[in-house]
Amino acid sequence: MKDPEEPMIPVELALEIVLREALPLPEERIPLADAAGRVLAQEVLSDSDHPPFAKALMDGYALRSADVREVPVELEVVEEIPAGKMPSHAVAAGQAARIMTGAPLPEGADAVQMVEKTGELSRDGHIQILEPVNPGANMAPRGQQLKAGQRVLSPGDFLTAARLGVLAGVGCGKVTVRRRPRVAVAPTGDELVDYDSVPEDGQIRNSNGVALMAAARTLGAGVSDSGIVRDDATALSECIATGLLSDLLLLSGGVSMGTYDLVERALEMQGVDVFFRKIAIRPGKPAVFGRKGRCLVFGLPGNPVSYLVIFEVLVAPAIRRMQGLPRPEGRFLHATLEATVVQRTGRTAYLPGTLRFVEGSARIRPIPTTGSADLPAYSRADALLILPAGRERVDAGERVEVLVLESSWQASLLG
Repeated sequence: MKDPEEPMIPVELALEIVLREALPLPEERIPLADAAGRVLAQEVLSDSDHPPFAKALMDGYALRSADVREVPVELEVVEEIPAGKMPSHAVAAGQAARIMTGAPLPEGADAVQMVEKTGELSRDGHIQILEPVNPGANMAPRGQQLKAGQRVLSPGDFLTAARLGVLAGVGCGKVTVRRRPRVAVAPTGDELVDYDSVPEDGQIRNSNGVALMAAARTLGAGVSDSGIVRDDATALSECIATGLLSDLLLLSGGVSMGTYDLVERALEMQGVDVFFRKIAIRPGKPAVFGRKGRCLVFGLPGNPVSYLVIFEVLVAPAIRRMQGLPRPEGRFLHATLEATVVQRTGRTAYLPGTLRFVEGSARIRPIPTTGSADLPAYSRADALLILPAGRERVDAGERVEVLVLESSWQASLLG
């Protein structure tokens, strides 16, 4: 149980413990078409040279560059080569082949002159070349992009659309990836009602569950909704027992020191080993982390900004680590503070802000907030500015560390 005198642990130590306990999930083999957003768990080598032949990069005429050093000059057109067809004639001195973008170059040709720099094809099959070209112009040599046997992707690579295209190009029809984390989300509290209900006096809508499920899904996890759990030891224990069948269980609310804060007792009843209970962070101090078997358990504060900050700082790295990402901590950078911030000392502060870049330099503006329940203010943030525990005042113009909220940053770019 939580001891009122138990010391807070630093944020850095809390993250170290979480990443120590968050083990990469087992591998599974899946079709390439289903692999978007997954994390690769194998090395992939190219099965051939890419391109597999010297090819034209634009429509025009494949020719010998030595034949067009002095222009204009007429060349005999020996064939037309569309994409997907191999040439049937070599190009000799004084000859050219009409060629389309992506088509293989005929033997003897060492350049392509674009059609815009040629005249009209004559009735007797000759083309006038109006400008010279250098060897290798407007063509890609065989193996320019990849050589057979060359490493294409490595374990830990996140499978984006472009990387899926690369895998398709090297004939990788199935890939070995880490299994998606299964996350159970359970908001707790007698005061909660479904978000589509009308609250009565003393009640609030369940925004915690919706936000936490969305945050986990954004990171690629599979999510199950455990529903609202009442402030009852038996109900909590039963919910936790079911949630422990997942890879990660997120509980929100019920982790402070109040009479109805029952989460830790329920965790104890289910045999969860707890590693820490208090973090020197603002907001989000009363955060619990433990595990039973392979399931990680987070008891998050009930205030929305508090649980979202803890999610970004600790839960998101755990989910990334489970998926095998090599840098699970998130994206940090340094930015210039645009407004002075005053805070209470003693805990590292994570404050909402908006990030922008001016002439290549990052700048962060704090968002005014009324506290850890001010979800509307937090919803406008695309980054968290990090203020050291020992600094009461950080002035405008100083450089501060920033944690980028990846999904929010993407949303801000889209307006």
